[in-house]
Amino acid sequence: MKGIEIMLKLKKIISLISTVVLISTMSACSSAKEKVNKKTITVGLITSVDAVPFIMADEKGYFKKHGLDVKLQMFKSAKDRDAAFQSGELDGVTADEVAVCLYRNSNFNVKITGSTDGDFMLVANKASNIKSMEDIKGKSAAISDKTVIEYTLDKMAEKNSIKPEDIKKELVPAIPARLEMLRNNKIDLALLPEPFSTLALKDGGVLLGNASKLGMFPAISAFTEKSINGKRKEIKEFYKAYDEAVQYINNTQISEYEDTVIKAAGYPKDMKGKIILPKFRKNVLPSDDELKLVIDWTTKKGIIKKSLIPKDLVSDVAIK
Repeated sequence: MKGIEIMLKLKKIISLISTVVLISTMSACSSAKEKVNKKTITVGLITSVDAVPFIMADEKGYFKKHGLDVKLQMFKSAKDRDAAFQSGELDGVTADEVAVCLYRNSNFNVKITGSTDGDFMLVANKASNIKSMEDIKGKSAAISDKTVIEYTLDKMAEKNSIKPEDIKKELVPAIPARLEMLRNNKIDLALLPEPFSTLALKDGGVLLGNASKLGMFPAISAFTEKSINGKRKEIKEFYKAYDEAVQYINNTQISEYEDTVIKAAGYPKDMKGKIILPKFRKNVLPSDDELKLVIDWTTKKGIIKKSLIPKDLVSDVAIK
């Protein structure tokens, strides 16, 4: 009898060991499969305030929390960003509504998946005697033509009952050059994104208006249709992580993460302690009315030849 009992105990032990080994093997196979199926999302960011929530999502581990492998690449110019985007190196980018119209016009299938909170400020140099928007008629303004900068300036003028053609537009594509011209009194006005607008104001420039305060949010994030179709789940989770980063930023003292802001937006280090961020919104899509204004403007300017409608420009992949 003792022999039989020993044999039964051995069988139970062997059975238990086999079960443990099987579970471990299945778990290892499952982890390996998840690793193989994990798709990397590569996103190109322009150095600006819009980049802050994306970089914060990475630094705070929100992307990893959502099971994502995200690679963020920083660019100092739209030209370099576009070269990488169109060559297939990037799944998505931070850009603007005018740029997306241009992409679509050249058969590069890109869709807006969210709005960002980069702002544009119209600043007058301190020697120009310009005190308000009413004074800009006939004044010179440094812009980059047929871009979101010219579009925003035109719309800001129109919202203040000024015809865009009544402003003397001078083509200065490089943003740092616009700032220097403003500082050296070689131009009356410049429309600038952050951090250049803050630097201009620090030098005594006069703030005439903000695009955001006029309800204009032309800055966006976008992905290629190829990425939207192939990485749908990942893109949804990407924006969930973005929203968590926005919540953190809006509810945390900037002193806790100011070094990240300086790196992401390109502020000089001596601005530490003086930076004021916008109230970031959780991810949203631009309205059809807003997109129609952009389409109409780009068509009137002869920038695009294709007939576009708002739904051509957006995907609700991150909103549903």
